[in-house]
Order: sequence, then C-alpha cells, then structure tokens
Amino acid sequence: MVKVLSSAPLDVYAQMALDDVLVQEESLKTEDLCRFFNWRGGPCATFGYAQFYQSCKAQFEALGITEYTRRPTGGGIVLHRDDLTFSLIFNYGGALNVRQIYDKLHGLIKEGFERSGINFDSYGAQSDYRPSPGGVSSSCFNNPVGGDLMDGGRKILGGAMRRYGGRILYQGSLQYKGGRGNGEFESIIARAFGDFLGRSVLSGEAIPSAIVKEAGRLARERYGSQSWIGKF
Repeated sequence: MVKVLSSAPLDVYAQMALDDVLVQEESLKTEDLCRFFNWRGGPCATFGYAQFYQSCKAQFEALGITEYTRRPTGGGIVLHRDDLTFSLIFNYGGALNVRQIYDKLHGLIKEGFERSGINFDSYGAQSDYRPSPGGVSSSCFNNPVGGDLMDGGRKILGGAMRRYGGRILYQGSLQYKGGRGNGEFESIIARAFGDFLGRSVLSGEAIPSAIVKEAGRLARERYGSQSWIGKF
C-alpha cells in the first residue's frame, strides 16, 4: 500500500527536513510513502547536495530569491515558484540503478498524463551534466537527463534520489502550468508510483505529530543553518 501523506503548509527548510525524517523514521521503515509539498510563503529554491554554495547563492540573488537550502538529494538548482513538488519514499534492494528507476517511474507518470489527454516526451539522450563541489551550478530544468519528461523541448519533470540503507528518497518537481495544488495531477503521480511498486494507493494519511515536531527541529538545526546551506 502506498500512503499519500498530507501536511500543513511548510517553508523550504521544513520541507527538506520532513523528507529527511520520514525516510529515516524507524516506525515507517516498511511503508511506501508519497507526499505532495504544501508550500508556505513566496518563491524559494533548493539545490543538490553536492552543489557549490557560492555559485547557487549568486544566482538566487540575481533572481531575488531569499529562501533556499541544500537538498539531501543530488541534482542542480530547482526553483519552487508554482511547481508541483513531491517526494516518494520506498524500499529498494540490490544495486541502485538511477536511470532504470527514472525510466520506469517517469514512463508510468507519462502514461498517466497521456490517459488524461496531456502528452509529454521522454528525454532519451545522455547528459554530460555532473554537479560537483566547486563547479558552476545550474538549473536542473536547463539540464535534462535520461528519463526526464519534456514538453515542446523543455524539461518539465525531473527528480533526484538518495539511498538511506535499504530506503530510497526521490524528490521530484513538475514544472507545468497549473501543476501546484492540482488534485488530478497529484492523483496521476500517486497512481504511477503505486504502479511502479505494484501497490494500491491510500490518500489522506496524516503525518504523526511527533514526526512533524522532529522535522521542525531538524529544519532549525540543519536545513536552515549556514553550516548546511554553505557546506561546499
């Protein structure tokens, strides 16, 4: 069973912290979880774990974005203005084949949108984009990788992953008009995730208050701290 979690509106620091807590929470280790971010505040941004802070900071300042943090997952810069942001947490045995997961999961999402009358393309080429500490950071959505979804030559859906033991955290963003808060789009993604795992989907699960409280602490102590944001 995939449980679709609901939460109160959160800022960018608490969003990252909540995913971090959920993927490592012992009582949820057997659960498959899907969460659509309920954003609080104005435009913000996240950048991949290995990105170079000074490069990201310069770009955020140029865009007038003052709230941003480093993700626990990889990838480049993602601007969160009106995107549908989501995370998926699941168990995965064996070697982590990121491209294989992207191809299958994004392919199922693509099929779901097609059934609703919206057609996207899959990016089939390889990318030479390799974010690394000290390098020049750039937007994830200017650098499609294999398996990403495209619309008219523009990347509109991508994600980043990190493995925590046997658990996988996938953080995704759909940058398509009318995406944020769109219940139909959320259902398409949740059903695709269920199909990816061969599970049914249960919506409207509340996040336990103890987990929300721990995420608040982690948001203050890690994701909102300069030591984390400026790590590299």
